[in-house]
Amino acid sequence: MKMLKPFILAGVLLISSLSQAQQIAYNDALLQKIRTAATSVSGEKAIEVRYIKFAESPRTFSATVEGGNQDPYIQARTAYQLIFPHSSVMIDAGMDEAVHKFFGNGKKQPYFSSRNDTVQLALQQAAKILITHEHGDHIAGVLRTAHYKDIAPKTILTFQQLHTLLNKPQMPELAMDSSQLKDFIAVDFNDILPVAPGIVLIKAPGHTPGEIMVYAQFENGKEYIFTGDVSWSYAGIEKKKQKPKDQVKRIGEDPVKIQFQLDWLNTLPDKGIQLLVSHDDIIQPQLVKKGILKEGFLIK
Repeated sequence: MKMLKPFILAGVLLISSLSQAQQIAYNDALLQKIRTAATSVSGEKAIEVRYIKFAESPRTFSATVEGGNQDPYIQARTAYQLIFPHSSVMIDAGMDEAVHKFFGNGKKQPYFSSRNDTVQLALQQAAKILITHEHGDHIAGVLRTAHYKDIAPKTILTFQQLHTLLNKPQMPELAMDSSQLKDFIAVDFNDILPVAPGIVLIKAPGHTPGEIMVYAQFENGKEYIFTGDVSWSYAGIEKKKQKPKDQVKRIGEDPVKIQFQLDWLNTLPDKGIQLLVSHDDIIQPQLVKKGILKEGFLIK
């Protein structure tokens, strides 16, 4: 697969001047701005989206969304592959089993090592890698890999993500040192940033300081937004409900910012945008059956 043409990005290595971005207004004006930006990078757009579930965390709805019941809820650990005519772009990067064990809190949870191996192969062949946020189940695959020298240089990280990894990583295994800054494509922007044909990053701080969502406009005109961890379920977006208060406190989320994002995401399906929620394991299989999403990665 051929590489996409190099994207014009700010490869800034110093983050001591970490900008304090203005409060983002999540509204129709932002959506129009995103749609316009999606046409600003020339080239063929994506033609399909694929995903892999490489691990699971068994929970309940009450531990997933505020007011949820005690029904079982599988929190899927996923990564996505955008397929272009001659290349691919990855969204999130999987994790090794050692990082997976962190999320089990001492309990053994399902981990599919062969699927994570496939994620690693997809990262190696990707033209660019986008990371929704700086938690282990999303970023460990680019930090803790035997292929770091090949994967890191095509991974886009925001200043806020790098700041967390340098100063307050989720776990010691994710800690970066300043010598690694030069290894990545470091970017800073106020609200949105186009990074490939049809692909736009959207700042969404709240779950973590460096959380982003990813907008994708396909060659056929279809639109998607990968919502990262703004919500752990489609139900949270449909009902505009946040995570349980104990989880918000544990993670250190900013509920005010997240509520703005949930309210906005809730309006988007009616505007023709398909949402893709990273940790859902109920709606995703339905999307596969409908042909909206494909399971398994294309490996050359």
